[in-house]
Amino acid sequence: MNPRIIRIILLSLLCMATAFAARAASTVQGRIYLKDGRVVECGEKDRIELPKHAQHVKLLRRAFYKDKSKEVYRYEEIDSIVCWHASAPARPRKFIPAPDTGWLWVYFETPHICVGVYSHKGYGVDSNGGIEVLVKYRYFSRSRTAYYLRKTGEEKFQGVGSASRRGKERFRESVAAYVADDPELAGQILQSRADRSKTILMLEAYNPEKN
Repeated sequence: MNPRIIRIILLSLLCMATAFAARAASTVQGRIYLKDGRVVECGEKDRIELPKHAQHVKLLRRAFYKDKSKEVYRYEEIDSIVCWHASAPARPRKFIPAPDTGWLWVYFETPHICVGVYSHKGYGVDSNGGIEVLVKYRYFSRSRTAYYLRKTGEEKFQGVGSASRRGKERFRESVAAYVADDPELAGQILQSRADRSKTILMLEAYNPEKN
């Protein structure tokens, strides 16, 4: 392929990534649930800065005014954050600080399992309530994003692989091994031809109690 065409394609990808990141808000409304049982409410004029890695959480009181103030809640004292874009309060998103991992966006959770997504670049929330898992395009690769699983009753999440790579078989084997206590589902995962995102969605059916 012509080098000039390649440069144009790469520039287009970078522009797309920038546009996605700009559209996604990094400050949101919501509640911070602390491990000691307290709940920190975010008022109409307040905003929470979405954290990444293992950062502490900043809550900006009167965020858009000259007299704004900042409250900081330590990573290790937070149980979870439930937040939403100010224009889409009906679509809340949940984030959990996972030990030894960092902030996870809760992709979904059932009575038996919680599935989280880790993004090295962080997260944003669109005006329609949709989540943006921020990535950085560098040529044709992306920064690290990964799926993490935690069964109900367990304390730690277990990583099962990247969310952005294309390889399927080894990823399916890793997921199936984690839910081996549901042999029927584990077998379905191993026999499927699903990509990574569809494989993860199969975990909605996970139920070790049915066996």
